[in-house]
Amino acid sequence: MTSLRIGALVGVAITLLFVPQSGLAQDAIQAPGQKHIGGKPQIIPSLAVLNSRGAGLTDGKLTMSGVTPNSIIFADRPYRTAGHVLTSEFIKQWGEGKDSFAKDPPNATISVLSKDGNSVEDAVVELRSPKLEGIT
Repeated sequence: MTSLRIGALVGVAITLLFVPQSGLAQDAIQAPGQKHIGGKPQIIPSLAVLNSRGAGLTDGKLTMSGVTPNSIIFADRPYRTAGHVLTSEFIKQWGEGKDSFAKDPPNATISVLSKDGNSVEDAVVELRSPKLEGIT
């Protein structure tokens, strides 16, 4: 079973609603986070969605089980781009670059749906030191 362990600091709870918009899907594996702006490729600020079948939070460690092999990457206005990246590549790049997640840990919303799908619980966390097991 694939699992992802992340050090997490739990913050306040929030609920977000995303309405799907049609847009141009891009291959984030071939050109991660890039868009041609004025003829030259630039990296644009993006958000990522990692899905899993389950998750648990114990002693400040978030463990996601059944993590999908692909993660969704998307950007809001003015770019409105979307694509996919291999989850393993996303985690490998965690500490790369001058403004990496290792230097400036990202926030995340962990959303847990009830078994009947009628309710959701959300928690905002800060993610640190991910370790991916079971996906290569």
